[in-house]
Amino acid sequence: MLAKSRPIRILAAVVAVLALLVVVLRSTPAFADARTEARTHFKKGMDSITAGKYDEGITELKLAYTLLPHPNVLYNIARAYAEAGDLDEAASYFRKYIEGNPPDKEEASQILKNLEARIKRQQATAREASQSQAPVPVPAADAGAPPPTAEAGAPPPVVPIPKTREDIGAARTEDVFAESIVTASKGAQSPLDSASSTSIITEQDIRLSGITKIPELLRRLAGVDIMEVTGGQTEVSIRGFNQRLSNKTLVLVDGRSVYVDLLGATLWQALSIGVEDLERIEVVRGPGSALYGADAFNGVINIITKKPGEGKNGIVGGYGTQGATHGSLWASGRENDFAWRLAAGYDYLPRWSREVPNGRADVRTGIGDQVESARTVRIDARGTRQLGKVGQFGVGAGLAQGSLEVLGIGPLNDIVLPRFVSTDVTTFLNTEHLDVRAFWNRLRADNSLNVNYLGQSVLPARAEENIIDGEVVYKVKSELTKDLVNDLRIGGAYRYKDVNWTYLDQRRVEHHYGLFVHDELKVGSFLAFIADYRVDWVPYLERFQQSPRGAVLIHPSTRSTVRASVATAFRKPTFLESYLALPIQLPVTGATQISEGVRREDPGFILQAERILSAELGYLNQESDYFVIDATVFFNRVSNLIQLSANRPVTVGDFAAAGGQNPATALYPVGLGGWENQCQGYNVYGGEAGLRTFPIEGLDLYGNYTLNAVQQDNTSCTPEQLSRIVADQRTSMHKVNAGVQLRTKPGIDGSIDFHYVAPQVWAEQVTNFVRQQIEQQALKVSDYTLLDARLGYRFLGNQAEISANAFNLLDIRHREHPFGQLVGRRLMAMATYRF
Repeated sequence: MLAKSRPIRILAAVVAVLALLVVVLRSTPAFADARTEARTHFKKGMDSITAGKYDEGITELKLAYTLLPHPNVLYNIARAYAEAGDLDEAASYFRKYIEGNPPDKEEASQILKNLEARIKRQQATAREASQSQAPVPVPAADAGAPPPTAEAGAPPPVVPIPKTREDIGAARTEDVFAESIVTASKGAQSPLDSASSTSIITEQDIRLSGITKIPELLRRLAGVDIMEVTGGQTEVSIRGFNQRLSNKTLVLVDGRSVYVDLLGATLWQALSIGVEDLERIEVVRGPGSALYGADAFNGVINIITKKPGEGKNGIVGGYGTQGATHGSLWASGRENDFAWRLAAGYDYLPRWSREVPNGRADVRTGIGDQVESARTVRIDARGTRQLGKVGQFGVGAGLAQGSLEVLGIGPLNDIVLPRFVSTDVTTFLNTEHLDVRAFWNRLRADNSLNVNYLGQSVLPARAEENIIDGEVVYKVKSELTKDLVNDLRIGGAYRYKDVNWTYLDQRRVEHHYGLFVHDELKVGSFLAFIADYRVDWVPYLERFQQSPRGAVLIHPSTRSTVRASVATAFRKPTFLESYLALPIQLPVTGATQISEGVRREDPGFILQAERILSAELGYLNQESDYFVIDATVFFNRVSNLIQLSANRPVTVGDFAAAGGQNPATALYPVGLGGWENQCQGYNVYGGEAGLRTFPIEGLDLYGNYTLNAVQQDNTSCTPEQLSRIVADQRTSMHKVNAGVQLRTKPGIDGSIDFHYVAPQVWAEQVTNFVRQQIEQQALKVSDYTLLDARLGYRFLGNQAEISANAFNLLDIRHREHPFGQLVGRRLMAMATYRF
């Protein structure tokens, strides 16, 4: 009875909340998606100006700029005032444009000088005309009357001065509010021109969601797998194959990799930025190694932060369930050619559920507070300097420190980092034909098991990772003929890795190199061919890895695309998988299993890189200002996945090779473990379909569906290997996301996000206390539903805002991984002030 009633209760709650939103919408004037409405006003304004209706056009452009500021809108407003003859207002808006330090600052400054010179000439001509005005002869009948004069207080007559195009520049007629993405090709382009499926989470999406954890923002996207494992750990993958410490999706911050090479994971809570620092998030679905090299296995996520010198200053604070806390403050400014941005923040995230209560006497714990899952203090500073026409130079640094709880690998299920420090230093130079970037990432952390019984070790350790990365890209765009345009990018990359961790056999240093080329040939406006190729030197494998990609784009109309592509990618073994040397205590007294990457009984053993081959057919339609349609079907062939190997028993003859008794722990090795490549492959048949629509002014609706059917192929496995294989999906066949956003002119904002995830089956290593060994078992995760909501109110001219946010509003308890914590409801109240 309870199982039947739960879907009914969910449906009733969704209907009730939607009904409430309809009532609010009907009673309150509202406006739609900011980018869409700004785009509409911009088009109307430019059409009116072209028709000579300057007052109407300028009003529309000002509305567009209020909704979503863009420097080109200021330029067009200034130009429209000049064409209308209001030179004072034209000069005023050109000054505002120049204050933003645009790339064409010198040209704009010259236009402003021309305008100011014209204003002075007008004023001088008017004075001369006024002074030289002759008295009007008086008729005889009025001979005694004084001569007529100009009406008191009337302005002097204005003498128009001919305008030239050079005086006020050419109008910026491009669609400045069209979506743009840089991740798919390492250059700004429309999603319609991308070789891969793409998604964008906008600043408005981020603000209206009320979400304070960056990875949770991605849950609304088609094809993206989100897994809440602990209160502070969220794992993200694309098109399946998620796992604890997910390692198959490359995460970037402004193009800088934040991949933790030590583990092959992304530690989201160790980033030095918060959600308030984000301009947007770009997601590229499908293999990305052709541009980004190793580890862009099934996609790339690029977090784009707000540019220095743009936006307002502000502060935000939030407090919620179990003491969950979020706080951020930021400031941004500009001095001539230099722009800067400073941000700082604090986050505290409690566990979803606890392993042990505080103060339990029969166990040792790695961290004192068994409620705490993550605690982070962060600070971030970025600056840019415009180098005239040469380009832009930038530098930045970030620091995050605190504690973090993560779900480890294999039988090590609950790991804590009671102290971590993560830092980065970045610099870049962007010019017309050359992009150069270098950064240093450093992570230092103490770690241990969260809990173990007295008499057993919590395996304390210390890890340190230093990564230095550099990349140079040469780019040139050439018009071969009238209908042939070629866009070429050639780049080289170097990555230095220095890793030292107690769990590894020794300190390891590696040097990685990569070369890549991206070439796009456009044939008129109807057809485009894209080819990418990258080769990477991987020291552990002692060989080059190749990653080609090709795509054909057909544009049935100016704002629609049919895309066909084939791509490959690889993931190299991580330091953890390559060089692990960790004794794991077994339930047998005095016995241990040594889990290792470099096998002592087989020194020649080496792991192979994971591989994926993907074919994709997609369709994107942005023809209407009222909706966007995105649909994709794909096939992936995945092979050589790396997994924990089966236990290899130690015989008497192997005892010397196994190392004998460990003098520090007094334990004897009875088995050897580590890593191996799976013999089985996977065929994945999938599809993604999404719709985002703005049916009436005030509503922004979206919905998407993901199909991910995994077929396991065991034809390459031996009978012995087959006996150990268990079913493994690691993703759901069906996922559904839907949501609604509401923004109103009086300041009432709201959003609802609905998520449904079908059941999953995971193959995980567990300790079998009956057989007294570690083995793989198939574990099921039931389907689950999430309903997230936010209700906010803006006031004081949109400077202040208060909101109530809810994650898992209906409190449907569920696990998103077999060993994950029991996810419940989390509420938070927030207040924001921008100035």
